[in-house]
Amino acid sequence: MTMNPKLIFFPIIMLLFIGCDSISENKIVTPPPEICPDGESMGCDDNCSNTPLEKDACGVCGGNGATCEGYWNVLYDLSVAIGGFQFNINNLIITGSTGGVAEEAGFSVSTSTSTVLGFSLSGSTISAGSGILVQINFEGNTDNACIDNLIISDSGGQALNAEIINCNTIKYSD
Repeated sequence: MTMNPKLIFFPIIMLLFIGCDSISENKIVTPPPEICPDGESMGCDDNCSNTPLEKDACGVCGGNGATCEGYWNVLYDLSVAIGGFQFNINNLIITGSTGGVAEEAGFSVSTSTSTVLGFSLSGSTISAGSGILVQINFEGNTDNACIDNLIISDSGGQALNAEIINCNTIKYSD
């Protein structure tokens, strides 16, 4: 009996392409990024797109950067330095706060079960830029958590008309 060489080599070639561990883990085999059509690129979800998904600050594909290491992150994207902030977080029980650029700037950050207040007694400010403003310790589920009743002020104490994006990002541009 003669064996067909194609029947022997095809499975070997497929194993080389997808890797042995891909079979044992039932992974979906996705094409390499260079096969995306012109103008598109591969996102972290392994799909080609003009606007591919990227991992957020927490490493979540297409996420909003809200929860890393057990914290609910309040993000900022500001075109001016700020001297203070206050906001509520709906649908979440706040148990404290830590980190972020507020801590780096030496701000005093106080919390109640629903409100966060940050300011500096020494007059320091949070520079224009973007990143994590403050990390919120919490109880409950963050699925429906959202910033509300936002107040931010510039370095002179004047209120800024900022907006809330994706429920956890404070955005202001002059």
